[in-house]
Amino acid sequence: MIWVMLLTTTLMTVVMVVIWEVNGALAGGFFVFYLAIEGTYMTSLMTKVPQGGWVPFAITVAFLSVTLSWTYGRKKKREYEARHAVGDGEFAGIVSRSARVPGMCLFCTDLMDGVPPIVRHYAANTGSLRELLLFVTFRTLPVRTVLAGERFLVAREGARAGVYRCIAQYGYMDEQDMVGDDFVRAAVAALVEVAAAAAEADSGEEEAEMIGRAPASGVSYVIGRTVLRMRRRARNWPKRFVINELYRFLQKNFRSNVSTLKLDHAKTLQVGMIYEI
Repeated sequence: MIWVMLLTTTLMTVVMVVIWEVNGALAGGFFVFYLAIEGTYMTSLMTKVPQGGWVPFAITVAFLSVTLSWTYGRKKKREYEARHAVGDGEFAGIVSRSARVPGMCLFCTDLMDGVPPIVRHYAANTGSLRELLLFVTFRTLPVRTVLAGERFLVAREGARAGVYRCIAQYGYMDEQDMVGDDFVRAAVAALVEVAAAAAEADSGEEEAEMIGRAPASGVSYVIGRTVLRMRRRARNWPKRFVINELYRFLQKNFRSNVSTLKLDHAKTLQVGMIYEI
């Protein structure tokens, strides 16, 4: 607890100077006064470390290692996906080379903008794409619940027909249930509104009709199952250990965010990829 008190005193001093704009001498006096009291308690407690006081520190280090490893791995994953996102020209080539089959495909991705690299891998191995593609990013907002009319933020992705970006917003008390037709029905309704508001009325009407009939031909969800791995020539062994051992262990043994989405498993396809960083 004494460490929490020291940290609270330090942060309180920062708030006094930066936010409240308290006189520096007064804020400094506050910090020195409480530091003297709390520092006395801290130094007395430090003498207990050899007699067993090291146990809380060891537990803290263990939990901190897990947290930092997961945070670092997720950060490197996001950086890789942003760096290797499919460009507009490349995506146009992928679409032109792929057979467009009826139906709707939802690519679940953490990217808020751009085409994720999973599309490149998926198209290369299947040789086909659905006529309606929707890149979905799920975001939890710091509110209790999100109104149904504000659930989806939809926009067209580039100039390709039938390709859209969707940000699905949830509150921390909302249930992210995608089993059944409710999610798809609501997403399609938002897509139709965007297509109907297209600048060219004729093409917008045709697009809206295609969006309306696509789900009837089949709906599929594509999720990336990525493995993060340091390059063999990388010489930074601490980072190599964190990515190849700690983060990989956490990926294998901890519940992923995919399981919280409650996807329809009969319509879900996981695509495995190796990210070498």
